[in-house]
Amino acid sequence: MSNLSWDPMTSDGYEDPPERGLDAYDPCEIDPPEPMQIFTRLGLLLMIALAFGLAAELLVRLPPH
Repeated sequence: MSNLSWDPMTSDGYEDPPERGLDAYDPCEIDPPEPMQIFTRLGLLLMIALAFGLAAELLVRLPPH
């Protein structure tokens, strides 16, 4: 009969190497972005969206061949 347990299986005793430095699962080690970083990211996303909109507008207005 097959093993239907939900326990994680390891193959031949292989384990991931220990992480060095920052623990990705520890929320205390990851600082949230500052307000200036948030506004900078939003501004950059807005500029990219406007550039796509301008490119689409220019492509629509091209004269046909």
